Amino acid sequence: MAESLQAASPETLAAFDTARPAVEDDVARRCLAEDDPTAAMGPDAETKIRAGLGFVSKMLRATLAFGAEGILNDEMDWGKTRLPEYGVSAVMVLRNFERYTTALEQRLPAAALNEVRPYLDHMVAMQRAIAGSRK
Repeated sequence: MAESLQAASPETLAAFDTARPAVEDDVARRCLAEDDPTAAMGPDAETKIRAGLGFVSKMLRATLAFGAEGILNDEMDWGKTRLPEYGVSAVMVLRNFERYTTALEQRLPAAALNEVRPYLDHMVAMQRAIAGSRK
């Protein structure tokens, strides 16, 4: 597969690293408040959500660092298969990717966001396809 996403600059990676903790916290709080994940995931839903968001950040950062779309594609495919085992629906993942995008839009400088946006758009589009959504 040809890689279409370009590696991000060191400045963008640094901005992403700075924003990441607040982004993960914002998305986790919104998910807990808006989705009632405890009903599907049990009493340790918050722990699972935060662990999942940490994984998303690490996956996204690796893809940003190397411009390797395959990393993102492989992890999205893995999530499609494994996350339902933990009570995480494709729709919940989609909403959290959309929240993640919004949180990064609020925290990254414009130049960094321009580099990150194609990755976010790719993640959201892939998850929409997995969830069967046509937004």
